Amino acid sequence: MNNLIWLNAIFIVLLTLFLGKFGLRYLHKLQLGQTVRSDGPTTHYVKSGTPTFGGLFFLIPLTISAVILPFIDRSWISYSAIVLLMLLFGLVGFLDDYVKVRVTKDGLSVIQKTIGLIIICILFAIWLLWFSDFEPFIYIPFVRQEILIVGSWKYLYLIFIVLYLFFMSNAVNITDGLDGLVSSLMIVSALSLALSIYVVYKNTLKTNPMIGACFAIAAGAAGFLVYNYHPAKVFMGDTGSQALGVGFAAIALVVGMPWLMLITGLVYIVEALSTMLQVIYFKATGGKRLFKMAPLHHHFELKGWHEKKVVINFVLAGIVCGIIGVLVVI
Repeated sequence: MNNLIWLNAIFIVLLTLFLGKFGLRYLHKLQLGQTVRSDGPTTHYVKSGTPTFGGLFFLIPLTISAVILPFIDRSWISYSAIVLLMLLFGLVGFLDDYVKVRVTKDGLSVIQKTIGLIIICILFAIWLLWFSDFEPFIYIPFVRQEILIVGSWKYLYLIFIVLYLFFMSNAVNITDGLDGLVSSLMIVSALSLALSIYVVYKNTLKTNPMIGACFAIAAGAAGFLVYNYHPAKVFMGDTGSQALGVGFAAIALVVGMPWLMLITGLVYIVEALSTMLQVIYFKATGGKRLFKMAPLHHHFELKGWHEKKVVINFVLAGIVCGIIGVLVVI
């Protein structure tokens, strides 16, 4: 595997650890603590005041690498595009986190946040479909063929890209409700996706940047996990979770395998669907609940599982999904 991939991952994990060590003090000094939701599990009340904005710890190293790497190897421009997308989503998340901490615990309104994210998704879709260095395509497993997205099909695919990125970023955001859950799950998911890409494309120059992006996201999540495992010293906030979600999903999109999210990203999807089903069931039955609490990780908490047990089991589920995802593309 390309040495640039490993060097970049090492750089990101080390700088994330460094920024976390000193950034924690700064976040405490600025009193940027998160207010825990009153409608969440009562066991989480002790977490009130824990600093948020921790996503900056790994977004800063990712940004630095995205600026430098294309000068070393021009093929890494697609890597930089992924990181830019993550940064823009992280910016919307940062604004949401800031409003929650300084203005109102509700954060940005749903409309404000949705409009911002949709605009960013549209801009990325336009880049991918008309301005990237390659024709967008979908890889079909089993028959091992690539179907190019050309002509008027690009406009239809643009709608899919926007909805897909929006959903997956929010699915990861919804999953970020327990100490270490998203950071540990993302390590597994990103590395599983990297292995799937490697199996399909055999480490060609075209996919080195996307494998590198997977390793970069996993490295950032690993460095952050040091400060986020239970009991968490810092939360990544929407700043980090929105960015990780859209970056992870965009990589699969660029390599023509967005459908792989149904397998490799299944844990995130189930978490998002549990929330949607809870709302639908609640309204349809006049106040009854399908789960003790949504998203699903809170349901298991209220069934008596310790937070660590929920995280471990969800990560194990993520590992199984990752393995199945790799097996599907072999």
